[in-house]
Amino acid sequence: MKIPRSLFILMVVFLVSLPALKAQDQSEPSLQWGGFGVQGSASMGYRFTDVKGYEPMFEELYNLKSGPRLMDFSIFGHNNDTNAFANDFSLTMSGMGGDPYPGAQLTLSKAKVYDLRVNWSQSYFYWNQNDGVILPTLNVPGLTDNHDWSTVRKIGSVDLTVHATNNLRFNFQYYRTSFTGPTFTTFSPDFLGSPGSWGGYARANAYSLYAPTFDNTNRITGGIDYTWRQWNFHYNVGYQTFDDNITLNVASPGELSIAQTKGAPLNAASWSDYRRLTTPVSEFSYNGKPYDWLDVRGSYIFYRYSGPAAFDQSFSGVNPPNPYSVSQTGRATVSEPNNIAEQGFTIHVKPWWDIDLDYRYSRFTTNTTGIFSSLFNGTTPASDKYSSDWKFGLHEGAFKMIFTPLNNLVISPGVTFYKSDVEVLEDGEADPARSIRNHAVSPALSAFYRPLKRFDIRGEIRTYNNGASYTALTPHTNTTGRLVGNFHISDKLTLSDELFLVSQRLLATQYQGKVQSNSTMLTYTINPKYSLFGGFTYDNELATGIIAYQRGVAVPGTSFALRDQALNRVWQAGLAAEPVKYFGIRFTGNFVRTTGLGEEGGISPVYGPLTWPLGTGTVYFNIPRAGRLSVDLQRTYYAQELFPISANNFSANILMIRWTRDF
Repeated sequence: MKIPRSLFILMVVFLVSLPALKAQDQSEPSLQWGGFGVQGSASMGYRFTDVKGYEPMFEELYNLKSGPRLMDFSIFGHNNDTNAFANDFSLTMSGMGGDPYPGAQLTLSKAKVYDLRVNWSQSYFYWNQNDGVILPTLNVPGLTDNHDWSTVRKIGSVDLTVHATNNLRFNFQYYRTSFTGPTFTTFSPDFLGSPGSWGGYARANAYSLYAPTFDNTNRITGGIDYTWRQWNFHYNVGYQTFDDNITLNVASPGELSIAQTKGAPLNAASWSDYRRLTTPVSEFSYNGKPYDWLDVRGSYIFYRYSGPAAFDQSFSGVNPPNPYSVSQTGRATVSEPNNIAEQGFTIHVKPWWDIDLDYRYSRFTTNTTGIFSSLFNGTTPASDKYSSDWKFGLHEGAFKMIFTPLNNLVISPGVTFYKSDVEVLEDGEADPARSIRNHAVSPALSAFYRPLKRFDIRGEIRTYNNGASYTALTPHTNTTGRLVGNFHISDKLTLSDELFLVSQRLLATQYQGKVQSNSTMLTYTINPKYSLFGGFTYDNELATGIIAYQRGVAVPGTSFALRDQALNRVWQAGLAAEPVKYFGIRFTGNFVRTTGLGEEGGISPVYGPLTWPLGTGTVYFNIPRAGRLSVDLQRTYYAQELFPISANNFSANILMIRWTRDF
């Protein structure tokens, strides 16, 4: 394999820098730099990636591409000089150079003077299933919903705390997040004032649109922290903005719907959507201990989002056999005041008995006023002055007790009560269909018990009983349970097991959902140089119910039964060995197998099982006073056994050569 020029340059630069690092063993004193005692480590190298098959699926699951990388870098420094500008600093970085989740953090502090923290992270998101495959049973494309994206989320923040006195501190923060990138979505052509007959056409025809998106949030705040005896007070005040801008256009002129309905082309489509929201920020919290037997805590948060929203759209096509042209616009202003208040107490009844009492009230209001208009075929206008108020209030009261009757036993029963009110007003008049008052209760019990030195078990069961369901997806009852056990069979052999159960029901739509999952792991540490592990996870997910379409002419097929079941199995194994002083190997492997049983309205699915093995092997050499050279090789296959073709399958070899150096 020919070494790329960039890899050669990277290796040369790193090797040349070794003398400057003053290589030494970890037992020797740290480096001295500018009065700071410094130590750290760096891991850098080059990745070779070879993918065969449907590469977008590889990008969605891995996105580990070829090129030089700084996998990890960390440096820490300490200075005992009280006259120095800082006593401690640190810089950590990972995934730099093109990996999907790079991040960095810088800290700088001086004892009782200031603390500075700077964070940055970036995340890449890919989704691009193979939409162009012709399904033989239907003779149309449509393997997926035609929603694709390649986006990036960036998050950065700067936090500064200044210590005015031992009890008084000032805080300053700037936070920014952005989300950008190209996306593809689907569009069902509908508009204000559309005739009743339009519903069947709109429901049967969805078209692909190109929709690059951009949004960003900026937040700047200043605050104060004050400590008085056993009381702590915190207050933050500031300003926050949110901007969202998206434009959508037809992916290709004259395109057919994603179901390729004959004779229903979309000739053109243009759509722009813009929002801007601003809000003041006010956050107050406190905690204290007025008595030895009582802890008190509370908080109050206020936001008031407000701003304009604009919407412009035009599209033209054919609703067989008639051509059509539609344009519509909307202008609105939005106001969203939010209030959240919390108050809590912890009562220490006995050394082995505590009681927690918490109350939380949330009030969210959204007021929207706007004017919307449309024009159909240049002759049929429609307009609507719109005023909507959505008010949501939620009371939450929680009672929990914590018992520790024995050093090895903790029992915590509790219950949470909910009262929610949703009130919707349209043009000043109440909308009873979307307004509701609901009561719910959620009892819970958790416990931890260690009957033997080598065995412990902990678990929790929680039930949520909903008096009324606001949406068709809100279960009437939801019960979850978790049980985790660890058994140290010997000093070298450990067995761990976790059981997770979920049961959901919604009688109105005959919905029932169940999850049964169990994960077992066995770890064997022969000695510090040899260890093994193996595990198996079984997951069974089942959902049944009734699907009903509300729009369009009532015809057979608008309401039908749904059954969906997935069985997931994951096998895991690994080993680590260091047979000689300067040489070691590691291996980890996963094998995923997913099968399913699905049926919609008596129609069997056209998809089959999923198989996904992944193996990673590492060989490393420790070179005294120079560092560690590691070679990682990953091999993976991804196979969706679609009938009769495999659209998203891929295989990949990933080779990583890296050098790790402590200094």
